Amino acid sequence: MNKKNATRLFGAVAAAIAAGAAFLAVSGMAHGLETALPDAALPFHKVETRILLAQADTAPAMTPVSYSSQQADRGEKSYEKYCVECHGDDLKGGLIGGPPLRGLAFESKYMYEGAPAGALFDFMSTAMPPDSPGRYSPQTYADLMAYILKRNGFQEGAELPSDVDALYNLTMEK
Repeated sequence: MNKKNATRLFGAVAAAIAAGAAFLAVSGMAHGLETALPDAALPFHKVETRILLAQADTAPAMTPVSYSSQQADRGEKSYEKYCVECHGDDLKGGLIGGPPLRGLAFESKYMYEGAPAGALFDFMSTAMPPDSPGRYSPQTYADLMAYILKRNGFQEGAELPSDVDALYNLTMEK
């Protein structure tokens, strides 16, 4: 897990704990207990259970990733202009030695079922191209990702967002 993902996870956990604490403070009692006890008087495992239940109720539903055909077409044009030299016409590696963007090694790293789509976008937008990372607009990176998804057999649908936070709510499911 990279530092950015760890920070997001920590922030999400902290927000859920704060929300649970606020709920408990307002309600004045723990669900399932006969008496109203302040959190400090409850055994730790009971407080933790309540927080986990609150998190389960508010966890966002994950949606499978998709892209529009127009977006993948734009991505193909950008790929041919910026990426083909390193990653090849067939996305299986180019003459300069760029890693493949198709096949088992790539899929096991970024495209296994349930992986967040934001992880691939994060890598692309912060590390590519190697000589000038982050050079392109978020929309260009989303278009490139749409083309990569298309070439890896993912289904068309709604346009792929260019917002990394929105992409972390999408899963890599074909």
